[in-house]
Amino acid sequence: MQRSLLGLVAAFLVAIAAAQLAYRFTSDPGDEPVFDPWAQSKMEFVAWNGTRWTAWIYDDKFEKVPVDSGTWSRHANASIAFTDWNGEPWQAKIDGDNFLLAYQGNWQETSDRSDALRYRDWSGQNQIRTVAELRR
Repeated sequence: MQRSLLGLVAAFLVAIAAAQLAYRFTSDPGDEPVFDPWAQSKMEFVAWNGTRWTAWIYDDKFEKVPVDSGTWSRHANASIAFTDWNGEPWQAKIDGDNFLLAYQGNWQETSDRSDALRYRDWSGQNQIRTVAELRR
């Protein structure tokens, strides 16, 4: 009886190990599961004044939620002010499936068209998001 129970447990453990090995050999490391359901549909960015925000796109506007809700409140806006990979201040507006970008929010000067926002997240890491990724 004990031998058959030990045999079943051993067979079960071998099956689990074989499944893990098969998964590792047949999947790309980039295919790892994402546990945050909205991991790509939001951006956690730093604004010009150093405040931290979370944003996404809803009805062609940026929905923004501050980390510090004592000073700021959740709101929607047509533009977003963020710092780019070099720490420079930019403002972005949604333009279909792209973004219009203005350095320091100066829309009277030439604006750039971009397929993605290249911004710094809360920890200072460079991130990139497209309109499609941010749209909810």
